Amino acid sequence: MGFKLSIILGGLLLVSISGSAWYIDRLQDNISTLKGNQIALENSISQQNESIKTYLANQEQAQKQMQSLEKDKQEALREVNKLRTTFAKHDLDNLALKKPKLIENIINKATKKGKEEFIEITNPRQFDE
Repeated sequence: MGFKLSIILGGLLLVSISGSAWYIDRLQDNISTLKGNQIALENSISQQNESIKTYLANQEQAQKQMQSLEKDKQEALREVNKLRTTFAKHDLDNLALKKPKLIENIINKATKKGKEEFIEITNPRQFDE
């Protein structure tokens, strides 16, 4: 009876050792898979962080451009108000009747200057610099 018990216990010991070896092998496979997943996630996170940095830099540049445009707009509004004030002070009808050539030259020069400025501010390549 003692011999049979020893054989049974020995058999159980062998089964438990082989089961442990199989279980450890499966654990190592799972650990390897998890390490691979961790590396993939870390790479993905670093790519996303770089993407966020690039987006923030682009956003900052866009804000600077908007501030610059707002400043230009305010300057243009001041100039418009100044011109309105100037024109309000003068009676251009009488001046145009008395000196039409003078008015024509002034209007032509201002129109040419306005056209050049309009072309400059609407140039889409101005932001490429």
